[in-house]
Amino acid sequence: MALIGVSALGTDVAVQYFNWVQLQKATDAGVLAGANYLPDNPAQAIATAEQLAEQNGVASSEISSTTVAGNDMSITMQVQRRVPYYFARALGLTSGSVVVQASAAPQFAPDTVNAPTPGQVPAGGDNNGNNGTTCSAVGGCALIPIGLDSNTRYSDGAQITLQQGQIGAGNWDLLALGGVGGNNLRTNIANGYNGMVSVNDWVTTEPGKKVGPVDQGFQDRLTSARSLFPNATYSQHSVADPRVLVLPVVNWGNINGRSQVEVTAFASVWLESYSGGQVTVHFISQVVPNSFGSANAPYFGARGTPFLIK
Repeated sequence: MALIGVSALGTDVAVQYFNWVQLQKATDAGVLAGANYLPDNPAQAIATAEQLAEQNGVASSEISSTTVAGNDMSITMQVQRRVPYYFARALGLTSGSVVVQASAAPQFAPDTVNAPTPGQVPAGGDNNGNNGTTCSAVGGCALIPIGLDSNTRYSDGAQITLQQGQIGAGNWDLLALGGVGGNNLRTNIANGYNGMVSVNDWVTTEPGKKVGPVDQGFQDRLTSARSLFPNATYSQHSVADPRVLVLPVVNWGNINGRSQVEVTAFASVWLESYSGGQVTVHFISQVVPNSFGSANAPYFGARGTPFLIK
């Protein structure tokens, strides 16, 4: 009996622990994925969390509950599995229950986008010569070279028009991120800018309306988006949809021609259409991938990469 008891302790406890590790990893991954849709789309957050958990080995019947907090700012999932005993059957024990729980939430407003996470290289590379994501694919990055006015506030879901009028001498809210000229502008719109940008950075403006590069860049992005996600809308979409844009929020005061403007925050919008250089978007509350949040960063709709809170 003593030998059987030791075998049960060594084998059955190990099996219990193995299942606990697998369930905890799957549950963590699920809520992190689901939190990307908070606070705008709680239903999509729940569906995404459960889908990813199941893709990582959790049966749908094992998901006890998936809930979003009343303020839509966190998601919690509980998973339970019955694990059969082997040696412990001789002691009258047939199975045990493994229960795990995880919660995740979006970070505060991001103060840095295209940022490195621990052990990774930022999207545009780093100062040590390491290459990051090049954003060479259309829609590969979300940061767009259009500066949203820091003195105007927008409500979630509001439809607004970018490039609708001159905002200063020679400027129509365009930014020269990583270079100047029409070709650079079109590439940064189509693919997204891959450099790291932070609140309090000073960035260069791109004078002129640049109708051709603006329209061409957004056409490239819309074509890719409609191919990848044909039925998506601003209220129901994947976080990977190229129509999700991240805009630097800047102070447009006292500019004249090519100037320097300060980044004060980041905003997230949904690309609806473009025409003659004017771009129609919906203002959304969206998580920005590869970003760091800060309690001190001004909130302008965008939120930092989700993190586990339990």
